[in-house]
Amino acid sequence: MTYNQQIIDNYRDIKWVAQKHPGRFLDVMECFSQNQYDCKTWLLDCLNQYPYHFKNKTQDSVDISILGGWYGLMAKLISDNLKLKPIRNIYSYDFDSIAIKIGRKFFPQVEFIEQDITELDIGNTSSSIIINTSCEHIDQEMLYKSVDSAPTNTLFVLQSNNFVQIQQHINCVKNLDEFQQQYEGRLDKVRAYEKDMGKYTRFMIIGVKK
Repeated sequence: MTYNQQIIDNYRDIKWVAQKHPGRFLDVMECFSQNQYDCKTWLLDCLNQYPYHFKNKTQDSVDISILGGWYGLMAKLISDNLKLKPIRNIYSYDFDSIAIKIGRKFFPQVEFIEQDITELDIGNTSSSIIINTSCEHIDQEMLYKSVDSAPTNTLFVLQSNNFVQIQQHINCVKNLDEFQQQYEGRLDKVRAYEKDMGKYTRFMIIGVKK
């Protein structure tokens, strides 16, 4: 490992979390775990290959919203690695004010918005791409609401899993077919994927609002 200023800065920020928000330390470490990184870079690889038209694809750049953005890692990875379209703005939504405070420490270039995504009207945003990697944490009717409120041809990237052993996972799916069936009447031109994570399987669908 090359020891450089970036590593020093990272350790400084981790120390700040341990001192100012010790109850969040393990949660922050989980955000930067290998599994989290693998799932998010897998999403990027698949999204960069999506072949179909979506809202504003012919424009010079697009806006992107990350729902349940946590500490901002997904937004940062998208900002640095999306090849599908140039990005004009990227927004990371979360209701957790402490998560946003910590996220701004790690990723000051990300625009964080403190808002409960179950109350977000996608139609009132400018985003062409909506990403939600935590569908297992959200009531299904609330997920439907986010899709239904979006303009036609908005591109959705959704992830869930079958890891029912986690108490906070209130909306897992058994398999990829079940995940796809949940959105059959709402999304078109769907690409579906699954990834073996060892203890569980991660599922992902990418499609445009009908």
